[in-house]
Amino acid sequence: MGTTQGPTPAAAVPQMTHAAHDGCSFVRVQLPPGTHVDVSRVFHDEVSLIAFSGAAWQSRQAGRTHLEVPGTVVMRDAGQVFDVKSLSVDEVTGADCREIHLSPRRLKGLLATAEGGAPAMDFSDPVISHSGLHDLLLETHRLYAGGGCTLARETCLASLAIGLAQVTSGRPLRFSLKDCPRRHARVVEYMRSNYARSITLEELATLADTNPFVLIRQFRREYGVTPHEYLRVFRVNKARAYIQQGFRLAEVAAMCGFSDQSHMTRQFKRTVGVTPGQFIALRN
Repeated sequence: MGTTQGPTPAAAVPQMTHAAHDGCSFVRVQLPPGTHVDVSRVFHDEVSLIAFSGAAWQSRQAGRTHLEVPGTVVMRDAGQVFDVKSLSVDEVTGADCREIHLSPRRLKGLLATAEGGAPAMDFSDPVISHSGLHDLLLETHRLYAGGGCTLARETCLASLAIGLAQVTSGRPLRFSLKDCPRRHARVVEYMRSNYARSITLEELATLADTNPFVLIRQFRREYGVTPHEYLRVFRVNKARAYIQQGFRLAEVAAMCGFSDQSHMTRQFKRTVGVTPGQFIALRN
């Protein structure tokens, strides 16, 4: 007796998601196992910053061949013509590529946030072996694509751009220490008074009368954390106090400046070690 065979499963196809914020595009491409990519003589109109896992790539531009592997940052200038092909894609997990695209003008604005201006990026070698910048790119992408805290997003994006400029140029940044404690005290008071709403890095820098990136570096030098990390912990502390007073979790999230309850839950667990629900259960 013959057997009936079901339809052949459709081959998995690549998945792409896209988000646009603050003049930048944040793209995620997920390649299923077995995918092969080979493109030639292409270019982007924007500067591209890329990090990925689960694959190895070979690219060629300006007459030179480059190996792109997980843990590195790949950066290409706007208009740079290149070829790229996949050498391997993980047979179990596939590949996960995260890209940030920004215009040359937007990049120039980010680099200008450093005191005296950061050096220009050197795009001559597109592959940057720097685990810290690789992780920072992933964190920046996650914050923008997932609707994270405005201050955290802006801080990560500026730090990423300036960090890449510093590493690729080999030039250190200059910092002034004048009036730091007094300026930082104003910033702290402002965040503590306005924690319930979205706070931007630009408004804190204006309050401190300095450049955004300078504020980040000097504030961290004095307090041990960046402004957005200080604000995150302060919001969690306020949330804990409101929860102890009996407010509903959705209300607490809105009262403390979190984008939603799930955002508050992630930050609460990161700081306190348990979720808000577990915190309530421990108190009962």
